[in-house]
Amino acid sequence: MLHNEGNFPSIDGCNLYYQSWQPEHDSKAIIAIVHGSGEHSGRYVNVCNYFLARNYCLYGFDFRGHGKSAGKVGHVSSWQQYREDLSSYLQLIHEQNPAKPLFLYSHSMGAQITLDYLSVEAARGKQLAGVIASAPALAQPAVNPLLLQIGKLLAVIWPTCMLQNGLDVNAISRDPEVVRAYGDDPMVSSKISARFGAEFMAGIDRVQANAGDIDVPLLLFHGCADRIIPVAGTRKFFERLRAADKTLKIYPDGFHEAHNDLQKLEVFQDVERWIGARLEAV
Repeated sequence: MLHNEGNFPSIDGCNLYYQSWQPEHDSKAIIAIVHGSGEHSGRYVNVCNYFLARNYCLYGFDFRGHGKSAGKVGHVSSWQQYREDLSSYLQLIHEQNPAKPLFLYSHSMGAQITLDYLSVEAARGKQLAGVIASAPALAQPAVNPLLLQIGKLLAVIWPTCMLQNGLDVNAISRDPEVVRAYGDDPMVSSKISARFGAEFMAGIDRVQANAGDIDVPLLLFHGCADRIIPVAGTRKFFERLRAADKTLKIYPDGFHEAHNDLQKLEVFQDVERWIGARLEAV
């Protein structure tokens, strides 16, 4: 296995961090990880290890204000900046691997941004062999409604005001080691700006409204017991999708990070079969 890391500029010049994991032999395809809010690409080592052993090449990057990338922690002026970060990331991968099928493995906020990108930049979605969306942030998160109202007001009068995201760390996984590692990770942040919160909520509505514009093979999965992002949003989005190739898997008793939860092996096997079927159809 060959691990590389480096930096690349987003469209507005913001310096973003990325890393890649190359298998020893020629890879079947590329799996590009798109992380969730407050975390970073380094939290997906278990995903990388599983698929590396099965001859896939993996990439990961950190959105601005996350992990090792530049930018104010937990703040974004517009969700378009995240879409542009994702676009620059995909361009980098295509340039380094012009002939390889590319799949996106996106989670939570990262899945919302990916789906937003696909609806806004529909033509660019044609370059993807498929998209995996884990617990996409498509429903109001389980936070105090008063905090949401305060954040909406502050987004207008004080957009950079920092707030706690209200995340229940114990709800990310039923595996206590995952919860412990998350709490001990110095690159994980629980802070978001008021503008981030407002843009996040607007993104939920926009992606749900634009579901009919997405036409790319799509696998959605969600833990049924997710207390962070309600599974109802994923079900609603799936029903609105017009894409011919769409699959939904709900994991009974599963928490928010299905790839870090007790059923993670089942998740990886489901994703592997789904990707394999689409590679065979090429």
